[in-house]
Amino acid sequence: MSGSEGTATAATTTSGDTATTAPGGAGVEQDSRPARRMRRLPPSAPPRPPGPPQLDFPPVKNGLDYLTSVVEHLDETESEVTPSDVKYAVLHLQAAVEVLFKARLLAEHWTLVFTHPGEANRKALEEATLNSVSTDKAIARLRTIVGVPITDKEQKALTRLTEDRNKLQHFGLTHNARAVEARAGAVLDFLIHFIEDQLLPYLDEPEMAETERELDGLREGLNNINSYVRERMNRIGGELKAEGVEARTIECVSCQENALVVQPCTTSGLPDDWGDRATCRFCSTSWPPQGLHIHFRGRPVWEEADICPMCSEAALGIDVRVRSEPEPVYFCFACSHIAKEIAPCDGCGKPIDVSDEGSAPLCRPCEDAWEPSPAAEYGPPYEDPADYGFDEDAKLPAYENSWFPRKGDGA
Repeated sequence: MSGSEGTATAATTTSGDTATTAPGGAGVEQDSRPARRMRRLPPSAPPRPPGPPQLDFPPVKNGLDYLTSVVEHLDETESEVTPSDVKYAVLHLQAAVEVLFKARLLAEHWTLVFTHPGEANRKALEEATLNSVSTDKAIARLRTIVGVPITDKEQKALTRLTEDRNKLQHFGLTHNARAVEARAGAVLDFLIHFIEDQLLPYLDEPEMAETERELDGLREGLNNINSYVRERMNRIGGELKAEGVEARTIECVSCQENALVVQPCTTSGLPDDWGDRATCRFCSTSWPPQGLHIHFRGRPVWEEADICPMCSEAALGIDVRVRSEPEPVYFCFACSHIAKEIAPCDGCGKPIDVSDEGSAPLCRPCEDAWEPSPAAEYGPPYEDPADYGFDEDAKLPAYENSWFPRKGDGA
């Protein structure tokens, strides 16, 4: 027997926050947080009979373990969030999304977890050699086939998470911790409700009880993350109000918090550099004004719909959430003008602000150039009675031969 064959397999155990190794293996340093998390999990479930089950518990358990890791990495009450924490939070959150979505598709029908359901076979599923569905396609199938209520806002957050994961996984980028933490809170909240509504009903009683215990811990960690976000935003909100910049503070493109302060441009003609960059008070991400205009420009309703009715610069954004306004508005990234509603000028077609009732359908230049016709100024032309066969000089007929009643006659 060779030495390698006679060597015992190393078994690692944990005690407190320190990882030790049983005799027969070299010591391996372990992260204390994953070690504590592994101790909370029960032994693996016994093997199930061959064939696709209605819902296999390990995917759900695996997804919950990923979510627990996300909470531990982003919870500011435990320790300071480091770039490494941010990286693993993004990777594990995306992994949880993939695992839990596929678990729900498996509960609906086992072929739905294949990239091409028409080519699905049971052997590939049992041996886990299948090409599984992507996250985007899984979301589409959950919405259209399963009927899971995923809103457009939630889908946008999930898509943004996939983009973050791809950049970190393949290019090693370190994202802004504040932005990721805020976005992760929204996805975590969605996934907790997804587990409650879409996965718990398919579990047996022991599995359901264990899942609910894990969910309690996730809710507590999520509350810590959200509480931190709320406390920070409350402080930032007070600062924005005191500075009087709420009317030019918009929702940040990176973290989706209403804390991106736009600096008005004092130069006309929109040069290549519009002026100072807009900076988010929450995540510290900065944006050039022209970049924000491109992001919020969308698809104009008519050709010149992005021209500001106030400064006449092509810098108007559509559906911008401004901190001082309850609903999305039109916002100019050059002069910070806010318009609740715009419409094309009847004369030149350029946008005009029609937020106030009774606004003229003409812009100021067209209104100044407009000259009313005499008919419009003095009313309709005078009509002569002779045009209708009447003669003003004709004498009235005698009463005897007239239909006019005599004085004193009854009605």
